[in-house]
Amino acid sequence: MVRQAALAWWAEADISPLGNGHIHQTFLVSVGKTGERFVLQRVNQAVFADVQTMALQTPLLLAHLAADPEYAKAFAIVDLVPTHLGALVHAEDDQIWRAWRYVEQSRVVDPFTNLLQVESAAFAFGAFQRSLAEFKPQAWRPPIPGFLELSGYMQVYRQSVEDAESDSVPADVAVIIDASLGLLSALGAERVFIHGDCKINNVLFENDRDQAKAVIDLDTVGLGHWAWDFGDLVRSVAFSDGAIELDQFVACVDGFSRGRGGFAQSIQTTADQMSIAPAYIALTLGVRFITDHLRGDEYFKVSVRGDNVRRAREQLRLLEQFIAQRKRLFESALSRLTLHARSSELS
Repeated sequence: MVRQAALAWWAEADISPLGNGHIHQTFLVSVGKTGERFVLQRVNQAVFADVQTMALQTPLLLAHLAADPEYAKAFAIVDLVPTHLGALVHAEDDQIWRAWRYVEQSRVVDPFTNLLQVESAAFAFGAFQRSLAEFKPQAWRPPIPGFLELSGYMQVYRQSVEDAESDSVPADVAVIIDASLGLLSALGAERVFIHGDCKINNVLFENDRDQAKAVIDLDTVGLGHWAWDFGDLVRSVAFSDGAIELDQFVACVDGFSRGRGGFAQSIQTTADQMSIAPAYIALTLGVRFITDHLRGDEYFKVSVRGDNVRRAREQLRLLEQFIAQRKRLFESALSRLTLHARSSELS
């Protein structure tokens, strides 16, 4: 099926699996004697129901990034590759496929190995969000309606608990979720364009140095709270390391704030939101994983039944760490943001 779909782009190619994402199926394509490389994806239509709209919107986003001189100078911009017929997506046996140009001389860092990688990834996501502040499409349809809105996920979770016929929520999972409901309103109603999936493996690095080269996986770009991107990066870093470490959090604060270039609210409020955002995202993911388990693993790919319960527990363990460390995270963010502000005033 993969090879049949690939014919829409290339008459002959070597194809191999690429990455370990939970959503799409992704393949690396090497074409003929030229050695050109591409990324071929089978889009998960259970997650992205309106693939055609998503395909039409993506070039608007790519064009905006390319037209931003500051962003385009600092980072490579991924390109969608049209089929032989000029289409951005291809249907094959009820499956939807698309292709991207492979970013050469790049690598994925997963897990990270040093703080420079963490800070550089944070800078890239911050710069991406800064560029999106000027992204004003006439119309933008959310790729996933309600994405990362915890209140909506909690409603679906509660309904899924009621509807579940054979599975129930493990007691330890239910207790943590019920004890964390204060996070529902912790960040407020501000919404701007964000990346929406700021895991460290959604940044490509230079092959020969720990420098971010490109931000990838743009399907979730849409309106959300600015701190969700920051919180998801901190969460992904902590998940990679098995625990939250203060120096890693500080690296995220430094990189993201430098890349973003400023915040609309006070330093105190920004630091407070930075300290709570990782917990918000960890709870959101925990709720999403356990809900997907109750609904028969419709959303996230699983190898065996129960994978989503394990994933929920992992995120909720991180949530407990973030809550326990919140005071230290706030104080660290406040200190670093104050230092950055003073440096900016002096310069």
